[in-house]
Amino acid sequence: MTENEHGQIVETPVEAKQGTDAPKGMPVVLVVSTVGAALGMGLVWAYFF
Repeated sequence: MTENEHGQIVETPVEAKQGTDAPKGMPVVLVVSTVGAALGMGLVWAYFF
């Protein structure tokens, strides 16, 4: 992190994103949680009906 001649902090794109390039695990979490929720609701439905 450096400062320019006006005293403003200048960051690279990687520094601005705090070192991450993309949320690579996000699709896995989305799919697993959606499938888990559907299975859970299916079990509750099967138990009560």
